[in-house]
Amino acid sequence: MKSFLLQQLARLILPLAILLGLALLLAGHDEPGGGFVGGLSFAVAGILGFTAYGVWRFHRIVPIEPERVALLGGMVVLTSLLLPLILGDAGLTHYHGEMAAGPLAWKWHTALFFEVGVVMIVGGGFSAAALWLWETPKSPGEGG
Repeated sequence: MKSFLLQQLARLILPLAILLGLALLLAGHDEPGGGFVGGLSFAVAGILGFTAYGVWRFHRIVPIEPERVALLGGMVVLTSLLLPLILGDAGLTHYHGEMAAGPLAWKWHTALFFEVGVVMIVGGGFSAAALWLWETPKSPGEGG
Protein backbone atom coordinates (compact mmCIF):
# COMPACT_ATOMS: atom_id res chain seq x y z
CA MET A 1 0.00 0.00 0.00
CA LYS A 2 1.42 3.33 -1.05
CA SER A 3 0.98 6.42 1.07
CA PHE A 4 0.78 9.84 -0.55
CA LEU A 5 2.17 11.49 2.59
CA LEU A 6 5.11 9.07 2.76
CA GLN A 7 5.91 9.67 -0.91
CA GLN A 8 5.90 13.45 -0.44
CA LEU A 9 8.09 13.22 2.66
CA ALA A 10 10.45 10.85 0.84
CA ARG A 11 10.87 13.43 -1.94
CA LEU A 12 12.24 15.81 0.70
CA ILE A 13 14.19 13.33 2.83
CA LEU A 14 15.91 11.23 0.13
CA PRO A 15 18.18 13.97 -1.26
CA LEU A 16 19.07 15.06 2.28
CA ALA A 17 19.93 11.49 3.34
CA ILE A 18 22.15 11.08 0.27
CA LEU A 19 23.90 14.41 0.88
CA LEU A 20 24.38 13.50 4.55
CA GLY A 21 25.92 10.18 3.50
CA LEU A 22 28.33 11.96 1.14
CA ALA A 23 29.27 14.52 3.80
CA LEU A 24 29.93 11.80 6.36
CA LEU A 25 32.00 9.87 3.84
CA LEU A 26 34.16 12.83 2.87
CA ALA A 27 34.73 13.99 6.45
CA GLY A 28 35.19 10.47 7.80
CA HIS A 29 38.91 9.94 7.57
CA ASP A 30 39.65 13.27 9.30
CA GLU A 31 36.69 13.66 11.67
CA PRO A 32 34.03 11.45 13.30
CA GLY A 33 31.86 9.69 10.78
CA GLY A 34 33.11 7.91 7.75
CA GLY A 35 32.23 4.87 5.75
CA PHE A 36 30.05 3.00 8.21
CA VAL A 37 27.83 5.92 9.22
CA GLY A 38 27.72 7.20 5.64
CA GLY A 39 26.68 3.73 4.50
CA LEU A 40 23.90 3.71 7.08
CA SER A 41 22.65 7.01 5.69
CA PHE A 42 22.62 5.57 2.15
CA ALA A 43 20.84 2.45 3.42
CA VAL A 44 18.17 4.60 5.07
CA ALA A 45 17.70 6.43 1.77
CA GLY A 46 17.34 3.13 -0.09
CA ILE A 47 14.94 1.66 2.44
CA LEU A 48 12.85 4.83 2.45
CA GLY A 49 12.83 4.80 -1.34
CA PHE A 50 11.43 1.32 -1.79
CA THR A 51 9.07 1.72 1.15
CA ALA A 52 7.58 4.93 -0.23
CA TYR A 53 7.52 4.13 -3.95
CA GLY A 54 7.43 0.34 -4.09
CA VAL A 55 10.03 -2.26 -4.96
CA TRP A 56 9.33 -2.22 -8.71
CA ARG A 57 9.92 1.53 -9.00
CA PHE A 58 13.00 1.26 -6.78
CA HIS A 59 14.48 -1.35 -9.13
CA ARG A 60 13.61 0.83 -12.12
CA ILE A 61 15.30 3.93 -10.65
CA VAL A 62 18.30 2.06 -9.18
CA PRO A 63 19.09 -0.58 -11.83
CA ILE A 64 21.91 -2.29 -9.90
CA GLU A 65 21.07 -4.72 -7.11
CA PRO A 66 22.22 -3.68 -3.63
CA GLU A 67 23.95 -7.07 -3.22
CA ARG A 68 26.23 -6.22 -6.14
CA VAL A 69 27.05 -2.84 -4.61
CA ALA A 70 28.05 -4.56 -1.36
CA LEU A 71 30.15 -7.12 -3.24
CA LEU A 72 31.91 -4.40 -5.25
CA GLY A 73 32.57 -2.53 -1.99
CA GLY A 74 34.14 -5.66 -0.55
CA MET A 75 36.45 -5.82 -3.56
CA VAL A 76 37.41 -2.16 -3.05
CA VAL A 77 38.25 -2.80 0.63
CA LEU A 78 40.19 -5.93 -0.29
CA THR A 79 42.14 -3.94 -2.88
CA SER A 80 43.01 -1.30 -0.29
CA LEU A 81 44.29 -4.13 1.93
CA LEU A 82 46.31 -5.97 -0.71
CA LEU A 83 47.80 -3.09 -2.72
CA PRO A 84 50.15 -1.97 0.10
CA LEU A 85 51.24 -5.60 0.55
CA ILE A 86 52.15 -5.76 -3.15
CA LEU A 87 54.11 -2.50 -2.75
CA GLY A 88 56.01 -3.97 0.22
CA ASP A 89 54.24 -2.14 3.04
CA ALA A 90 51.96 -3.41 5.80
CA GLY A 91 48.37 -4.15 4.88
CA LEU A 92 45.97 -1.20 5.03
CA THR A 93 48.88 1.27 4.87
CA HIS A 94 47.49 4.50 3.49
CA TYR A 95 49.27 6.97 1.25
CA HIS A 96 48.67 10.67 0.77
CA GLY A 97 49.87 13.49 -1.40
CA GLU A 98 48.84 16.52 -3.38
CA MET A 99 47.83 16.83 -7.01
CA ALA A 100 47.95 19.99 -9.07
CA ALA A 101 46.33 20.67 -12.43
CA GLY A 102 47.10 24.23 -13.43
CA PRO A 103 45.72 26.62 -10.81
CA LEU A 104 43.78 23.84 -9.08
CA ALA A 105 45.41 21.77 -6.35
CA TRP A 106 43.91 19.24 -3.98
CA LYS A 107 45.11 16.79 -1.39
CA TRP A 108 44.36 13.09 -1.75
CA HIS A 109 44.44 10.23 0.72
CA THR A 110 43.93 6.52 0.07
CA ALA A 111 41.85 6.21 3.26
CA LEU A 112 39.01 7.72 1.22
CA PHE A 113 39.25 4.74 -1.17
CA PHE A 114 38.86 2.39 1.81
CA GLU A 115 35.93 4.44 3.18
CA VAL A 116 34.15 4.31 -0.19
CA GLY A 117 34.38 0.53 -0.02
CA VAL A 118 32.94 0.50 3.48
CA VAL A 119 30.06 2.79 2.38
CA MET A 120 29.28 0.38 -0.44
CA ILE A 121 29.37 -2.66 1.85
CA VAL A 122 27.19 -1.12 4.56
CA GLY A 123 24.76 0.73 2.29
CA GLY A 124 24.39 -2.14 -0.15
CA GLY A 125 24.28 -4.82 2.54
CA PHE A 126 21.65 -3.18 4.72
CA SER A 127 19.55 -2.20 1.69
CA ALA A 128 19.76 -5.74 0.33
CA ALA A 129 18.76 -7.25 3.69
CA ALA A 130 15.82 -4.88 4.07
CA LEU A 131 14.75 -5.47 0.46
CA TRP A 132 14.93 -9.22 0.98
CA LEU A 133 12.77 -8.93 4.12
CA TRP A 134 10.35 -6.65 2.27
CA GLU A 135 9.99 -9.06 -0.67
CA THR A 136 9.77 -12.28 1.39
CA PRO A 137 6.33 -13.76 0.70
CA LYS A 138 4.04 -13.96 3.70
CA SER A 139 2.15 -17.14 4.51
CA PRO A 140 -1.69 -16.89 4.53
CA GLY A 141 -1.87 -16.86 8.33
CA GLU A 142 0.45 -13.87 8.66
CA GLY A 143 -0.77 -10.31 8.41
CA GLY A 144 0.32 -7.89 5.71
